[in-house]
Amino acid sequence: MASAPTRGRMSVVGAAIAPDGAKAADVRRPALREIVQAGSFGKVVCVMSATDADRNRRKSFAEKDVNVLRLSEEGEVLAETDLSGLASWPPRSKVRWTCRKGLKPEAPNQDSFSIMVSEGDYAIYGVYDGHGPCGHDISDYAHEFLMATFVAHPRREEAVEQALLESFEATQKKIREEKSLDPSTSGTTCTVAYHDYKKDQLWIAHIGDSRAVFGTRNKNSDAFDKASIRELTIDHKPNLPLEKKRIEESDPPGRVVFDGYYNHRVFSQKGMYPGLNMSRAFGDIVAHDEAGLVARPDVVMIDVAKEREKFKDLTLLLCSDGVWEFIDPQEALKHFEFPDNDGVEKLAQKSFQSWMNDSEGEISDDITVICVKL
Repeated sequence: MASAPTRGRMSVVGAAIAPDGAKAADVRRPALREIVQAGSFGKVVCVMSATDADRNRRKSFAEKDVNVLRLSEEGEVLAETDLSGLASWPPRSKVRWTCRKGLKPEAPNQDSFSIMVSEGDYAIYGVYDGHGPCGHDISDYAHEFLMATFVAHPRREEAVEQALLESFEATQKKIREEKSLDPSTSGTTCTVAYHDYKKDQLWIAHIGDSRAVFGTRNKNSDAFDKASIRELTIDHKPNLPLEKKRIEESDPPGRVVFDGYYNHRVFSQKGMYPGLNMSRAFGDIVAHDEAGLVARPDVVMIDVAKEREKFKDLTLLLCSDGVWEFIDPQEALKHFEFPDNDGVEKLAQKSFQSWMNDSEGEISDDITVICVKL
């Protein structure tokens, strides 16, 4: 078991040990199939992670299992567990991803991701970082329910921010009510990017500390410099003044305490629990009820059309904190300065090695990277 200072980097106090005999919730949502079914051949494709079949036995730095939903030429929804059917999918050249298990022998990969592209209409990308004993189930459930809920929202096209806020709210409510889940002390971050192709606008909504970064390059530059990089999210940490104030003024009020190592954590007034190092997340019912946690996202918009007038290259990067713990945005974007289909793999490898160096080979968080060339 890793030392206390090393474990202190993790989201919750103590190791996230999955309950013996627990099974990943069967949450393949029929709503997603309906969305794919409503599209035409090849138009709507959904790629999403799935809790690894071998759970905690999956080797460290191994790729997470995936599910693909797409429509056949005969109009049948195909549910596949590999990417072979996407070889000729046009967006594949613009979107790259990887989801790697960290060095945590006692737990499965708790990160999740989702990608849905409706060619000519929209694209949605999401990164989710689960935590707690059942964090893998929460992240797995959240990425499907949120994506389906948002796409089906009646005001998604004309009132994106409202649709995002209401979809996040509905997701938290559903997680609380879902009998197949145990979200009492388990939860997940969520960072979602919605690209409206018709308006050429990019919307980002997030809770927690999975960051989104936007890099631009002008016609005379081959590098992403600091001035060209925008961090689209702010880590929702309990010690941020506004977050701390909200926690301490919530009903009932929570507490923010420094853990003596790396993080400020939220605790109930009743005791030293739950000890979460973020102030917003899905799930985590105890923290929501007793320690001031919320699942309301911050939402920002980028007018991509205007950015295209000024820059030749627009790059969106979504990553879990398995990347951001040791790598800053400029260093991360260096992996995508030149045409290289291995950029996401190289960034993941760099992140994993950084964890190994810091912990003397004892522990690494899970690592998820989505890179989109806009």
